[in-house]
Amino acid sequence: MKHIKHFKLKLFPICFVLSLAIGGVCEAKTKASTINITTEYLYPLNIVNKENGSIYGQSADKVRELFKRSQLPYRMTMMSWNRAFELARNNADTCVFSTARIKERESWFHWIGPIATGNWAVFGSPDKLGKITRLEDIKQSSIGTEVGNVSVPYLSEKGFHIVTSIESATTFKNVALGRIDFATAGETHGKKIVLDNHLENKVVWLFNYQTSDYYLACNPKMHTDTITLLNAKLREMKVDGTYKNIDNKY
Repeated sequence: MKHIKHFKLKLFPICFVLSLAIGGVCEAKTKASTINITTEYLYPLNIVNKENGSIYGQSADKVRELFKRSQLPYRMTMMSWNRAFELARNNADTCVFSTARIKERESWFHWIGPIATGNWAVFGSPDKLGKITRLEDIKQSSIGTEVGNVSVPYLSEKGFHIVTSIESATTFKNVALGRIDFATAGETHGKKIVLDNHLENKVVWLFNYQTSDYYLACNPKMHTDTITLLNAKLREMKVDGTYKNIDNKY
């Protein structure tokens, strides 16, 4: 009997230490880790302040408000679209915006949104304005866009000849120089690229060919409770008018 009591006494501190260890693990698991949010320059959705590096815009402001309301720690970084997209696709606790939600990408991410809407447009030389008004008119032409852009799979599967570059400005300059026939980009973003690079006399908007909703797309390993929370807070922003007020700023 004494032997049994002694065994219990010896076992108690071991169990106590073990429970503390397990508790520590549980606490570590429930502690929110910083979510990495990646994006690209896409006017007016995602813009960077060149003086202080802050990121703002129609989508960026909504994402910031979304994480503020959800009380989730995050880090937002701007980079090339292809890198931003691949980081979110391959790394847990990483999200990317503004991401078009298409069939090919559906299983690659958890989706929060939509957070914005935009038109896909074709740009070309001024002499084609009014003459080129639909995709069928440029079926045999070269069309430029940036690596990873949603228009790449969309147009490629329709048989169009796509030429990619690292950034939109390079594509538009190539149109101005006659190296490629057309460029495709978001309508507002493309018009901004033209103005910023003083290409007004060489590249103009020709027509829109698609409208798309944009989302915050998160790695599929992200906990579903986090996705549910973010979508709930986004609905809350729409109900109380915050969503529309941000749109009206841009």
